[in-house]
Amino acid sequence: MFEQIVDWIKQNYSDARKIIEIGVGHRIYVAERISEALPRAEILVTDKDESWVRSRKPGRIRAIADDVMFPTLSLYRGASLVYCLHPPGEILSGLEKLANGVGADLLVVPISDEQHDLPQDKWRELVVRGRIIGWLFNKRV
Repeated sequence: MFEQIVDWIKQNYSDARKIIEIGVGHRIYVAERISEALPRAEILVTDKDESWVRSRKPGRIRAIADDVMFPTLSLYRGASLVYCLHPPGEILSGLEKLANGVGADLLVVPISDEQHDLPQDKWRELVVRGRIIGWLFNKRV
């Protein structure tokens, strides 16, 4: 499924200057694939675990400690897309507020058995090849 997400981002954000993954945890390979697919874009990953961020040497990807519930907005300005893979439901409001605050689109990929209560007037399903792979907020495409 993550390969489909990378392909979709490549097709829909080929002109992006900045793309950010929030709450990257130890799964940095999606950001690495996006970086390979969009070499002109700045790829930034954030996590609130400062020790993890300090331990990473992710090549051309910037890793920064930041908490989406109390974000440093200047880090996110200029982003075309902010995405979060398998977020806990309690941070969805913070993700929405952040995306709105910086004018970025937001892509959320829930764990397959979680659907969260996403209001249909704000969110739409991202369907690729007949399969829901995520949810879009502030879609531009």
